[in-house]
Amino acid sequence: GVFSGKAASATACEPVFLFTGQGAQAVGMGRDLFDVEPVFRETLERCDALLRPHMSAPLLEVLYPRNDDDANAARLINRTEFAQPVLFALEYALAELWKSWGVEPVAVMGHSLGEYVAAAVAGLFSLEDALRIVAARGRLMQEAPEGGAMAAVFAPLADVEAVASAYPALDVAGVNGPENIVLSGDAGSLDQALA
Repeated sequence: GVFSGKAASATACEPVFLFTGQGAQAVGMGRDLFDVEPVFRETLERCDALLRPHMSAPLLEVLYPRNDDDANAARLINRTEFAQPVLFALEYALAELWKSWGVEPVAVMGHSLGEYVAAAVAGLFSLEDALRIVAARGRLMQEAPEGGAMAAVFAPLADVEAVASAYPALDVAGVNGPENIVLSGDAGSLDQALA
């Protein structure tokens, strides 16, 4: 077939920044940018300074450890209390770098932790407030008991609430639609409720 139409111009592309959630972190990520890009480095250093009162280990030491103990470094960066501030700072620094190159997003989006980065990049709250919130979120999530689970339940909210009320360890965690409910809580209770 033959297609005709207007060719896309260089101005037709409008960038959107999309920020990931926890799980994408790795020791040393962004190190090359840190070493050669002043905007990236200065933003990470600013985040590190702002996070010092809110973290039990310095952000830059978690991200770029000085020793060669890879197993310990990986264990540390994968603890939620560190992973979330590290990812936030790295993603925010990356956005600042792109913006310093003249790439301004027309929209920002994020998944989970990335939503906080998107909100800060969009100017919904200051970097200081965002870092304080993210550090607290990471600490609280780290302290939460393990063994929880979630399930999407395709039933009316009233029905799901009736089932959940029989299990004190379960709660409705989200209502995504009229018959698209998220139930969460103790894994064993959730298994019993869904059986």
